[in-house]
Amino acid sequence: MKTAAVGCFLLVVLAGPARATDVTWDTIVGLTDDAAGQLTGYGGQHSIAVDAGGNVHVAWLDQRDVPYQVWYRRYDAGTSTWLAETALTTRPAKCFRPGMACDSAGNVHLVWHIESYTGPGIWCKRYDAATERWKPDTLIDATTTLQPQSYPSVACVPGSGDVEVAWYGLPDTGISNQVFVKEWHQTAGWDSAMPASTAPVNHDQVSLAAGTNGDLAVVWCGLDFGNDYKQVFCRRRVSGVWQDIELGSDLPTGLTQYAPGVAFDHDGAIHVVWHGRSLMNTYQQVFYRRHDAAGWSGIDSISGVRAYQQQFPSIVCDATGRCHAVWCSKAGSGRTQLIYAQRDTNGVWSSPMILTGFDSASISYPSITCDAGGGIHIVWHDDHTGNQDVYYLHGVMPGPGVSESRPSFLIPCASSGATVVRNRLILAEASRRKPQAASLLSISGRRVMDLHPGPNDVGCLPAGVYFVVGERRAVRPSAVVIVR
Repeated sequence: MKTAAVGCFLLVVLAGPARATDVTWDTIVGLTDDAAGQLTGYGGQHSIAVDAGGNVHVAWLDQRDVPYQVWYRRYDAGTSTWLAETALTTRPAKCFRPGMACDSAGNVHLVWHIESYTGPGIWCKRYDAATERWKPDTLIDATTTLQPQSYPSVACVPGSGDVEVAWYGLPDTGISNQVFVKEWHQTAGWDSAMPASTAPVNHDQVSLAAGTNGDLAVVWCGLDFGNDYKQVFCRRRVSGVWQDIELGSDLPTGLTQYAPGVAFDHDGAIHVVWHGRSLMNTYQQVFYRRHDAAGWSGIDSISGVRAYQQQFPSIVCDATGRCHAVWCSKAGSGRTQLIYAQRDTNGVWSSPMILTGFDSASISYPSITCDAGGGIHIVWHDDHTGNQDVYYLHGVMPGPGVSESRPSFLIPCASSGATVVRNRLILAEASRRKPQAASLLSISGRRVMDLHPGPNDVGCLPAGVYFVVGERRAVRPSAVVIVR
């Protein structure tokens, strides 16, 4: 057991990166308006992409046709207008939620899967930026078309034009869904599909990201290490060599984890988000973890502990090194709203921000991307007009050098009342009859956990300095140190 060292010190406020609250958000734009349902892909698939020219590309599953097809709409940066929506597929079988990505030449790569008695499969379609035309549909999983294949995620390797696709499905032999990765080269075309997972258990909810030099990160949910509950796993390709499978969501007392998303930053670090909960919490949270040259960081709850579900995150990193995440959460009216948070260039996550305020709709499956000019682009679907339609929101970050303030009450002085072991924070009982509410704050002033008198599980938090703050913030907080 180790005890927190508590002392007097002053937090100095320095000029820092722009904050999440500095984002200027435009008006929400409806991209569809049809009595049938329109559904965006899962966050890890990415239903939105932006090319180098600033054109925005959005794809979705559209139910106005039977069988369902993939539809598309583009924002033309040259004319500053949204072009008409159009059907991209005319398959004789139902198409499912798509994913998309842009390469450095401005080409758009779309992927989706179908299910049919004639054979399921993973399909792709390419928009040629030079000719401004879509190429024909291509079946890319020809070695496994006899078994179901589902929900592909696509990424483009920066600068090379190579395209990476990952999905889950049954191999030609075997009874468990595995994760597959397939690569397209401009000169050689499609490689054979490679199984990324190995354990004889079911896998699903796949997301893929590509970094420079062809580095890859594939994440999924499964029972790969004999877990009692599905967890998030990651497999990385570094300098062309596939690494061992790693457990990403190693939360103490963790229950089932869901919906991972992954992104690379400009330094080659990998950023992973997902939602789930542990035995210590009633509601699901959005968790975050980073991998860089030093290895895996601790796990951070970027949503905080709240009395409602936090679900289905999507993440992207911009050219300055900031990361942006969106997810769904109930708030205010009881409806599911769009939530946004940002990790600044100092590695500090902002407090979550509610971007919508619908009282008669629920946001579903948001996806986020960004452009080189500081633009943030988000799509989702909701039913606030009476049926499921696709919506878009654009935000703009200011330039670097904006002062980042800290809460004025974070000027701690020596006090007692909290003890730390490796995974538990002991909050002393108050002398009053009524229990006193308290929160645990990060050094940036962001609430990371609600505390109760007695033991509190802090095993999911990274090592560092935190502050215990009572419900009356006029009272000076206690500084605590979590060690590993």
